[in-house]
Amino acid sequence: MNFDFTIIGGSFAGMTVALALTQVSPDLKIAIIEKQDILKADRKRDGRAYAISSSSLKLFKEIGIYDALQTEAGKISDIKITDYKSPLFLDFLGRETGGDLGHIIENYHIHNALRDQIIQQKNITVFAPNFYEEIKFEDGVSVKLNDGKILNSKFLLACDGRFSKLRELYQIHTTTKKYGQTAIVFNISHELSHKNIAHEKFLPGGPLAILPLKDPNHSSIVWIAPEQTAQAIMALDEKNFTAQLGKKMEDVLGKVEVISEKFSYPLIAIAAEKFFHERMLLIGDAACGVHPIAGQGFNLAIAGTKILCDLVKQNLYCGLDISSVALIESYSKKAKSEAKKMLVATDILNSLFETKSLSIGLVRNFGLGLVNKIPPLKKFFIKSAGGF
Repeated sequence: MNFDFTIIGGSFAGMTVALALTQVSPDLKIAIIEKQDILKADRKRDGRAYAISSSSLKLFKEIGIYDALQTEAGKISDIKITDYKSPLFLDFLGRETGGDLGHIIENYHIHNALRDQIIQQKNITVFAPNFYEEIKFEDGVSVKLNDGKILNSKFLLACDGRFSKLRELYQIHTTTKKYGQTAIVFNISHELSHKNIAHEKFLPGGPLAILPLKDPNHSSIVWIAPEQTAQAIMALDEKNFTAQLGKKMEDVLGKVEVISEKFSYPLIAIAAEKFFHERMLLIGDAACGVHPIAGQGFNLAIAGTKILCDLVKQNLYCGLDISSVALIESYSKKAKSEAKKMLVATDILNSLFETKSLSIGLVRNFGLGLVNKIPPLKKFFIKSAGGF
């Protein structure tokens, strides 16, 4: 069975890059290999929501899932950033750049929309539930599946997540950083309307993000705390948990109530030394996974997808082989550059607000106030938040 691209991993990154490649050319044939039977059952809520930047939403429109997600998307018209007990704050207003800063969408809605769109594509074939048994790089890529099928393609795309088995199999050196933090995620209802404002509160122990959902009285919470503290928080009964949450939220939305199951995830950043091996390219978290402090994880995967699609398009227009060595090297260089910037930025941001140093705290507060009062600098940050 012959394809142009074989994708291993049929979750967010895998399905997104498959659909994006169909927009490059309707003649491209794409295979997706996934262990889970993603075509039959809807994905269930797992507490996580993605902050999708305005730039990434453009890709959602191109691949045909934007309209389907509008019934569930919470728009971000403003981002308020505050530091613990500081009177200074940073206010990012979407209207200063002519629109919203992005959308907050629970990830299971995105997954199901991607899956529904995948099913409609004639040039995408999904092999699920399946897994690979053997991979050979000889005149392209040959992948043998557990049921004996052999898929031949020009490229292999590794979309198998932050703990990629393919990255490990081909011994691609990876830098890992364990933050010693845990993200607790869940949804709440609240007394006051969120008015499409996202709050990022930097507090002792870790930040708290309040992300507006579609319902004006519902929000998604990302509560980051040291590992042991997070365990203690998760062990609290509902009354005490809600009381502690209310203190962290500083009553910005009035009385709150937890309306979903609570989930917790350890925070680990990874970065591959190179984003390719032979004719295999690393996409999404398989290439680089960052701290969620700026909510840019999935947006980074989309940025890498755009880089790949642009390079494939250039090669097709110029009549070149899409699997050229130049394309592979160019993708790795450009995608790694984007990933490194985001990795460094999120790492510094987390360290800056996590520190208990009084002097750094004073500089940090001064910086919040300063950016808020310098229009060109503020506009730069707002455009960055929107993915531009």
